Amino acid sequence: MRFLALALFLLLALAQAPRPLLVGGEVGQALYPGGRGLAYGEVGLIARGLGLALWQGEGQVALGLGSRYKAFPLVANEAQAAARGAAWKRGQEVLVPLRPLSEALGLEYRAQEGILLRLPWAKLLSVERGPARLLVRFSREVNALVEGNSVLFLLAQGEGAGLSQEAQGLRLALESPPARLYYPGGGQVVLEWGSLVRPRPTVLLDPGHGGQDPGISAGGFWEKDLTLDLAKRVASRLANARLTRQTDQYVPLEARLAQAQTASVMVSLHVTQGSAVNLYLPKARTSPLARNAEALLATAPAEQAALLKVYAGDPRRLAVALEKAFSALGLVLARAEGPYALTDIPGAGVLLEVGVERLKTPEARNQVAEAIAQAIRTYLE
Repeated sequence: MRFLALALFLLLALAQAPRPLLVGGEVGQALYPGGRGLAYGEVGLIARGLGLALWQGEGQVALGLGSRYKAFPLVANEAQAAARGAAWKRGQEVLVPLRPLSEALGLEYRAQEGILLRLPWAKLLSVERGPARLLVRFSREVNALVEGNSVLFLLAQGEGAGLSQEAQGLRLALESPPARLYYPGGGQVVLEWGSLVRPRPTVLLDPGHGGQDPGISAGGFWEKDLTLDLAKRVASRLANARLTRQTDQYVPLEARLAQAQTASVMVSLHVTQGSAVNLYLPKARTSPLARNAEALLATAPAEQAALLKVYAGDPRRLAVALEKAFSALGLVLARAEGPYALTDIPGAGVLLEVGVERLKTPEARNQVAEAIAQAIRTYLE
């Protein structure tokens, strides 16, 4: 029995011992922090070996392949990092868990005597040329580097006019560098020239209840009437704002959700008894775009962040702006999280519940409307 226990201990110890790590053409070491059996590798080596984009900001690190991203919180404590599946800051090095990264980015992961992490070479499918625009399609997501009057598609291969195969990937010669390069998804890379017509962020205000669903009755008012009045006052103070309903009508949740999918900011308005102001945020976000946006907004330059907020956002940043705007009125927002359907959208979605005592007069409603509008403007800046 002692021999069996000793043998089992040795097997477990060997399973957690550092192992060789091969990432593309790069060689390193896979570590097992916390003895949990989850292999970790150094982010710089992984990015170099597979041509991945790498971002590191305060408290987090992210790796990207085309339109796909995987972000990890950055934790210095070895055991805590392993328990959470977070990135591990080991002195000057940052290591990330290999299997979750592979699953998120579609990498090939093999564990034998060592760990193998690789990407099959992407195959060029087509090149569509239009006025001041190129759309290049591959068999999988790729990263691209603009280098002078050319673009290098990493770990890609193909043939065609202006294309040349290199050790690192497929190079496309251009007459001039593109003004923009982006990844719409599905293995596509778009190159564009000329000035960009910047899209405008859209704000969706959702007056709760309506029609046969009156909501609560408070102080002689129906909730459905107060929310509609407040939403119209907020909309009048913002550019490019719209409402889920303009009149006293019932709008099903599914219809509200459908409108919210394309909104940069969505504020669902409700009323409660008393004078409290409550702010509800999503506990978790199901959209990959939404999850990636939170990580990217933490590190993106201001101009890029403003553009990203048109399509996806961070409700916690919007919550901070709302808290500051209401504090100017002497009000403290009570914040909570939960599975609120209308807040789980790509944009920055929150549910705001205002006490009826704050909405009894037109002047009071104007004050609240201005605070909400100011917070939205601040968030979108």
